[in-house]
Amino acid sequence: MIVKDLVEARELMIDEVKENVVVVYELFDNADCHCEGVEIEEFECDPEEIIQILSGCSEDSLTCIKEYHVGEEFATVDDVLQDIRINYSSLLKA
Repeated sequence: MIVKDLVEARELMIDEVKENVVVVYELFDNADCHCEGVEIEEFECDPEEIIQILSGCSEDSLTCIKEYHVGEEFATVDDVLQDIRINYSSLLKA
C-alpha cells in the first residue's frame, strides 16, 4: 500500500488566473508500506509533485481541469506553469 504524506500545498499563479480558477501545487512524501501480521515495513519512495488546475462556481465546488505530475511530462514546476500559460490561456486574465 502506498502512503502519501502531504508535505506542502500552495496556490500558484494567483494574480494571473480568472476568478473561480485555482492552480494548486502539492508535494507528497510517499512510502510503500507492507503489513505482515502486527509487523509493518515501510520503504521510502520518491517524493511526488502535483499541480492541478481547478475551476468552479463557488468555494465549495471545484472541478479538476488538468493534473500535472512534475517529473513525468514536464521536468520542473516552471515548465508546467509555462504550459498552463500556453495551453490554458482562456483561464488567464486578459
